[in-house]
Amino acid sequence: MRKEIGIWLDTNKAVLVSLLDGKNENVSILESEVESRTRFPGEKKPSRVGSLLTNAENKLTNRKKQQKHHYFNEIMKTIDEDAQALYLFGPSKAKIELEKEIKKHQSFNHKPLIVESADKMTEKQMIAHVKSFFGKKQPQKCVTTVRIILSIVGT
Repeated sequence: MRKEIGIWLDTNKAVLVSLLDGKNENVSILESEVESRTRFPGEKKPSRVGSLLTNAENKLTNRKKQQKHHYFNEIMKTIDEDAQALYLFGPSKAKIELEKEIKKHQSFNHKPLIVESADKMTEKQMIAHVKSFFGKKQPQKCVTTVRIILSIVGT
């Protein structure tokens, strides 16, 4: 049984679409706890805490980075170990950051990982997009390769 997973994500949520043999889909949604930019009353670039000069922006950036790391780890926990292929798509650069996190883990190194940009979609559009990607992309690659080989052999 072949299992493929498509993940549409941005910084607000991730929609995981699992396909079994290209047909039976299972959809799960993970909400993100990554904060958007928040401003504190009276916030300026550098601020003083006692005799220490701090930069509130650095604190917020580090906190957001840790929240994203936690968010990506939660996504990776939901990805089955027996999935044969992963497809990441979405409108933001979060998909590229998730790709980097996935490549750090050895348990995902043997899986093909494809990343593409995509607009915001409804859940049904995401399912159709994942089915279309896994249904058409892989066989076409094989056919294209065969055509190239045949055209080289034929000349």
